[in-house]
Amino acid sequence: MGTMASAQVQQWAAPRPLWSAGSLLRLPQLWLLRRFRRSELAALDTAQMRDCGLDPEIVCREATKPFWRE
Repeated sequence: MGTMASAQVQQWAAPRPLWSAGSLLRLPQLWLLRRFRRSELAALDTAQMRDCGLDPEIVCREATKPFWRE
């Protein structure tokens, strides 16, 4: 469950930026999205995480990352 759950959490919480000509203008939007999604992860209780097939330890690690880290 660890690897797949980790990938699911990372995909949900930290979308990868698309670097192009206007990427610097979109960077604050990406940061806000990461912050929002990570706060949603942090709001889940252990039972909800397990219902979604997520490992609570991995969710906690992802939810506590700073918004600027992928």
